[in-house]
Amino acid sequence: MPTVRGPTIPPRLLLTALLALGLALAAPGTASAHPLLLATEPVADSTVMTTPRAVTLTFAARPAGGEVTVTGPDGASAGAGPVVLDGAVLVAPVALTTAGRHTVTWSAVSDDGHRQRGVFVFYHAPAAPPSPLAPAASTPTPPAGEPARTGTASGADDGGAPARAVPVLVAVGLATALAAAFLVRRGRR
Repeated sequence: MPTVRGPTIPPRLLLTALLALGLALAAPGTASAHPLLLATEPVADSTVMTTPRAVTLTFAARPAGGEVTVTGPDGASAGAGPVVLDGAVLVAPVALTTAGRHTVTWSAVSDDGHRQRGVFVFYHAPAAPPSPLAPAASTPTPPAGEPARTGTASGADDGGAPARAVPVLVAVGLATALAAAFLVRRGRR
């Protein structure tokens, strides 16, 4: 008894369609370009002994806008002017008048309206001017109960997750390529 086969799709057409689908799924679109925070200056959770003139936040992509608020240990604003957007960098001028823990609260908006938010701290421990009668100062430390740390700034996304999407897109691309290779090989038999 002969085997009955339904209509077949030419392997080249199927391969082309699968590759096009894989590329469409793997290609980053403008809607997924959310402002992912890459770096801060001062570095999150660090202790700075010099007095910075600004706090900068560097993003993976240029945000459409953003806000940065810096508060000192006493809860007072340390902002010294409007926040400036310079490419993928938000620059917030500051006037640090008090030593201690400073909190940076930020938000950045992408072109599609997604808002990324985060908070980080840094410690300001300016070196005291040398006194002719005082011995050399030791390395400044943060206030009691607040240990010096190093790390990265935390950012909270309100729904978009471009960093988590990359592995998914890679997996979809690999699955598409494997399926296409299987179908081409099967079509040669």
